[in-house]
Amino acid sequence: MTKLKLRWLFACAGLGAAAGWIALRLLTSAGRYAPVLDYSALYSLGAVCAVVLFLGIRVKRSTQGKADFEPIAAARTLVLAQASAYAGAVIAGWHVPAIIMLWAATGMTPTLTRGLVLAGAGLLMVVIGYIVQQLCKLPPEDTDGNSDSVVTE
Repeated sequence: MTKLKLRWLFACAGLGAAAGWIALRLLTSAGRYAPVLDYSALYSLGAVCAVVLFLGIRVKRSTQGKADFEPIAAARTLVLAQASAYAGAVIAGWHVPAIIMLWAATGMTPTLTRGLVLAGAGLLMVVIGYIVQQLCKLPPEDTDGNSDSVVTE
């Protein structure tokens, strides 16, 4: 497995921002509201964060020998953590154009507050995805059968 790459997270945030900007332009030109998710989306984002963190802790406990966890489930947990990080980057990026436009046009409004909260939730998903990725690291293996921790070459 490869690690989360910062440039891909920024690329996902950029794609989300581009899609958010296009949707913002189309909706506001039609006289509609800014495309900001509702607070009810926090329930699903929070549930994803909680599940990913719970599974990451289980994998960490398994690598420490405190619990039993299947290796394939650990790999799936890592993939889930990375996917949630990328999804969080897209969600945060989606809200950036609306936040900028609302701040410049009207100042602090309930819609702007909602956009800030949901962009923060997207960033929280990125952070939790990165943390769980670190929890899923395997300890180094002893390949030569020696119990010595010093490698001589």
